[in-house]
Amino acid sequence: MQGVAMPKDICLTPDSSYSGEEPDILPCGKIDRASRTPAILYIDHKSLTRECVGQQLATHLPATAVVIAAGIQDIPKEASEASPFMVCILNKHTAPIGDPELADQLSQLTDLAPNLPLVVLSGVEDAGDIVKAFGLGIRGYIPVNLPIEQAVGVIRLVSAGGSFVPSSILSLSRNAAHSDTNRKAHHCAERFSPRQMEVLQRLWQGKQNKTIAYDLDVSESTVKVHIRHIMKKLKVSNRTQVVLLTQSLNENVGAPLQN
Repeated sequence: MQGVAMPKDICLTPDSSYSGEEPDILPCGKIDRASRTPAILYIDHKSLTRECVGQQLATHLPATAVVIAAGIQDIPKEASEASPFMVCILNKHTAPIGDPELADQLSQLTDLAPNLPLVVLSGVEDAGDIVKAFGLGIRGYIPVNLPIEQAVGVIRLVSAGGSFVPSSILSLSRNAAHSDTNRKAHHCAERFSPRQMEVLQRLWQGKQNKTIAYDLDVSESTVKVHIRHIMKKLKVSNRTQVVLLTQSLNENVGAPLQN
């Protein structure tokens, strides 16, 4: 991208630390300097929050390069190839997850990096919005009122292969006592086998397949089969949706887990 100025796209380098001065920055097109450095991608169409949040991420993740951009279209193809992005954070502000412009951004991002874990930063705390987000494959949902230390923890969790659902949204779901979601969960609970219930209990605890297999003294492939059957019964496509959909069922399971 030589000879092309891209003032909207900067890379906050791992050397950046906040001391009252501006951090060192690089044009996004020169991210090849950090090609061996773990990097995260932060996308935000608003200049103020883009620069402020980007700076905070660089401060709290000193061993990670932070690449910030106004939109998917502003990221040079060379930058996405040269830098080993481990996670992408997309600030959707107050736009609903079904917003056409946001959907277009998500589609472009999927085309650019199909396997890149995605975290949404949002000013909307709505149970329906988060369920739709996870239905699109989003791995983490960070409300803007979450402290920066916790937000950084979510980023680390997702980059390591985990998922994050904010407790505030789970509380909203639990308070909807007569919702269709709760009725569906209880209806499907009647068809869960005892072993599937044991797997479900451990999914509620956030345990990964390997740990569940160890707890139940079965193979990891057997755990995957149980989870597929559970998802089929609930008509969902991922384990996070399983947890959300069966949250009220979780509250009614009082027996302690036997590891």
